[in-house]
Amino acid sequence: MGAAIWDTIREATRMSHSRLDVALAKLDLAIPLYYEGFLRSQAEALFPIEAALEANGIESLIPDWAQRIRTPALERDLATLNITCHPLPLPAFGSAAEMLGAVYVLEASRMGARVMLARLAEHPDSDAMNATAYLRHGFGKRFWPSFLTLLETHPAAQSDTAGVVHGAEIAFAMFESALKPMENVVVDFTRADKGSGYAPTPG
Repeated sequence: MGAAIWDTIREATRMSHSRLDVALAKLDLAIPLYYEGFLRSQAEALFPIEAALEANGIESLIPDWAQRIRTPALERDLATLNITCHPLPLPAFGSAAEMLGAVYVLEASRMGARVMLARLAEHPDSDAMNATAYLRHGFGKRFWPSFLTLLETHPAAQSDTAGVVHGAEIAFAMFESALKPMENVVVDFTRADKGSGYAPTPG
């Protein structure tokens, strides 16, 4: 029996996933500036990815897509904290396999969301606790295991694993690109905290 498709994707995207995890780990979500930057970066990547998936008929591949989409939840969080964002251009998915790869990244990110919500829960009085619809989305659902079952059995994924990997790389690259401005904010905020007198703002 060959390797599971998701194992192949996980191995092929290991470096992309690692870079994103390292960047996110630097954000102390108890700091409002960081949490706002996190939500902004997620929106700037998620909104165009989900819009492109819908434009290309993702519902025909994933029947319960309407329950999985997180754009409305993230929009509510942005509105709650009065955050504006500038979404990246819509990605060009060239096949069903690439779309499944992108959804792989979206669904896998739910596990990271649980970790981040746990961090926020350590500061229950924070205004951020009123803007966690995105992080909480899908709690109690079996979105990840049900997606993996679909992925492993879908003809498009079985016949074009390379396409699935490419779609995942597209999504990872977008989240990484959207998070880039926060790297400078983290550095500048650290300097300010040490007494430089500089008060950074997100780009």
